[in-house]
Amino acid sequence: MTALLFVALLVGLVVIHEFGHFIVAKWWGVRVDEFSVGFGPRLFGWRRGDTEYSFRPILLGGYVRLYGMEPGQEETPDSFNSRPMIGRILTIAAGPAMNLLLAVVLFWALFSAVGVQSFVPGPPRIGGLEANMPAQRAGLQRGDELVAANGAPLHSWNALLKTVSAAKGKPIVFTVLRHGRRFQVAVAPTLDPSYPNVRHIGVLPMLETVRQPLLSGLGQGAKQTASASGVLVSAIVGPLTHGQAPPVSGIVGIYGAVQQAEAAGLAQILLLAAVLSVNLGLINLVPFPPLDGERLLVLAIEWIRGRRLDPQREAMVNSIGMMILLGLAAVLAYHDIVHMYGSM
Repeated sequence: MTALLFVALLVGLVVIHEFGHFIVAKWWGVRVDEFSVGFGPRLFGWRRGDTEYSFRPILLGGYVRLYGMEPGQEETPDSFNSRPMIGRILTIAAGPAMNLLLAVVLFWALFSAVGVQSFVPGPPRIGGLEANMPAQRAGLQRGDELVAANGAPLHSWNALLKTVSAAKGKPIVFTVLRHGRRFQVAVAPTLDPSYPNVRHIGVLPMLETVRQPLLSGLGQGAKQTASASGVLVSAIVGPLTHGQAPPVSGIVGIYGAVQQAEAAGLAQILLLAAVLSVNLGLINLVPFPPLDGERLLVLAIEWIRGRRLDPQREAMVNSIGMMILLGLAAVLAYHDIVHMYGSM
């Protein structure tokens, strides 16, 4: 099941990306020779108008072939390079733009249709207890409300976290509300073996699923897409400015993330799909051949120069860039396997 979900996510993200190129190219009168899902030899397909729709066996991507972008093709009224410059730029930019738009829609579905887990409002309510930890040993139970600590009211889960941290291991006298009855319990925070210098009492929050209204959910989806974009850019640019390799993952790492998301449920699958869509959109804007960012850079140069660059040289650069990207993908896959399963 994980493999099917993995393929569905990849194919879906790529098809949406290529559909952006396709629909804008059609809008500007560019002839689309082929819309392919997958790579490799053609399995089946059909032709409608000037476009052949193909399915190929290697479902790790897809592509749209626009007439006039390959060397040796003559200039015709419906070729890519005969269209106005703004049309060509919008056609290339439409792929990444569709991925970002898809991310907004996926986040919107997450916030408004599926809902996200949030703390139950009001005083911290216990949703679970860690075994053999201070809270359990003190007799606290699931559903208890911690309404005060050392006489000071607790209004939120964050207030509880701050109180436990500030106690530095000293006992905290909690006022507990259970089935309408109030009583006090003393609990001494202990060090967390997983996180040095962090103390806790071993309680887990009670959560509820919160769904936002459609309009506010759409706004939240747009904000979350912008936030995810900023995080990705910072994660890549930050290490590079310090001469370090950015924390990127390959196809094996993505498969592992899909596996974890599947186990966590629909909300996590939507979240992962939205983040992957943001990644695909922004990475394609990097000016490296044969990504969309490189093509946008070439178009900008041609606009400034007033004439087209040598298509033969551009094709050669794109071929070299593709080989580099494939090599990088192989290295990342090996790195992911070593990280997941240890050295071989």
